[in-house]
Amino acid sequence: MSLTEQEKTAILISQAMTLYSIYMQEGKIPEHQSIVDFILKTIPKQYKPKVTMELIDDIFTFISNNNMELS
Repeated sequence: MSLTEQEKTAILISQAMTLYSIYMQEGKIPEHQSIVDFILKTIPKQYKPKVTMELIDDIFTFISNNNMELS
């Protein structure tokens, strides 16, 4: 089974959110750069047409509501 373009885009957005969080904690993100800016700068060109604010919000909400903790 292959992933759809929408699924690949969602994975890339999720990965960018994770990187943003890590880089923010390490002080590697300029204070003025938003997570949306970061996502748009890191997503490969071919997936950018699929990136919407609604998709970013849905993924952010899903991740926030399903926060996993290491035991």
